[in-house]
Formats: sequence, structure tokens, C-alpha cells
Amino acid sequence: MTPYFQDAKSGITIFHGDAYELLPALMAENKFDICVTDPPYEVAAKGGGIAGKAPVFKKIKNKMDGGFDVALLDRFENWVCFCGKQQLRRLVDKADDSGDSWMLVTCWKESPTPLTNNVYLPDVEFAVHKWKTGRLFGEYKDKSRFVRFPNERGAFSHPTVKPLSVITKFINLGSRPGELVLDPFMGTGTTPLACKLLGRRCVAVEIEERWCEIAAQRLAQGVLL
Repeated sequence: MTPYFQDAKSGITIFHGDAYELLPALMAENKFDICVTDPPYEVAAKGGGIAGKAPVFKKIKNKMDGGFDVALLDRFENWVCFCGKQQLRRLVDKADDSGDSWMLVTCWKESPTPLTNNVYLPDVEFAVHKWKTGRLFGEYKDKSRFVRFPNERGAFSHPTVKPLSVITKFINLGSRPGELVLDPFMGTGTTPLACKLLGRRCVAVEIEERWCEIAAQRLAQGVLL
């Protein structure tokens, strides 16, 4: 496999391709200490109503709204996975059934899509963190079960970019300096950027080349947002 981007000094490598196809080879060549990822969500607003016509849903419809195979996480002893409401039960069950330690973290968005569509305001997402005993790190300030998504306005058109501060929290909690992090659904590269800033190595995979290009630019130029 030929990397799309590689920085030997920081140990960051990006691959352009389908994670399901690339993972067997990547795992044969690497021992990942943790998987930290923001996979495609299952999005319910697909109809012709106001919510379904919102710009964010137009961007993800038939592209990033079909969810992902949660069995992918079985490959890893330690993982952090962001999710929406529709995926939450399966991820919690998977973490709980493992017999390992796990935690549900609620992520509050300061500026959610201003539509309720006759339901609750979409101002929270979730992250499930599963780890082997002894594999929870970080400082006191990192260990809150609640995290705020700051009101960031990045320069990217990707509809689901996670704030760097949020990814940094989980990198600190789930890994130590020098360890190897995997992100199989990289998006615009926030996970590898956080790893570079925190002294972790990272392998990341993204299926859309335009996001790989942006991620490579962020890493080369040190663009934070």
C-alpha cells in the first residue's frame, strides 16, 4: 500500500481508501494501541421535511448517513467511537459485553442545527470509550463525562468535523506519548493532527480523496481548525 501522506518524523501516515479493505493489511503490519474514530452516523432526517432539507443533511445524504459496521471495533482492545442516538445502544452493548472498562461521554454542541422537527434539539452527540484495565490515562481535567464542542468555524466544507480540543481529550485519555493510534474514518484529519501535537504516532484512513488532501495540508501547515 502506498501512503497518501507520510511524515516520518512525527510518525503520521494517511491512506486513501476503504477502511474495511485496508484494515487487514494495516493490522498485519502494525500493533495499534487504540482506535479513535468518528465513523458515519445513521441519520434519520432523510425525508422531505424542513430537517431533511437542511444543508448539513444534504451534504451527508447517501454519503455519510448509512452508519458503519460496529463489528470493526472487535479488532481493537481499546477504542473511542463517536456516535449518534441510533448507534448508541449497539456501541454501549459492545463495550459492556467486552467485560472491560467503558464510559459514555456526552458531547454538547454550542451551535446545533437550529431545527427540532417536532423532536428534541440536536445539541448532543456521544462518544463511547472502551479500554483494558490500566489503559486510562490523562489528567483530572480530562476525565469529565461531559465535553463541550466549542463554537469553531473551520475552513473546511466537511459537515461533521470534530473540534481539535475534543479529539485531544480522548487521545490523552486513551494513549501515551509514542503510542500508535488508528483512525479508520479520518475525515479532514483532526485525529492525526491531535496525535502530531501530542507526540503520538497515527495511521489514518479516508475513503474520499478531497478530505485526504485537506488532512495532508493541515498536517503540513499545522492548521488547527
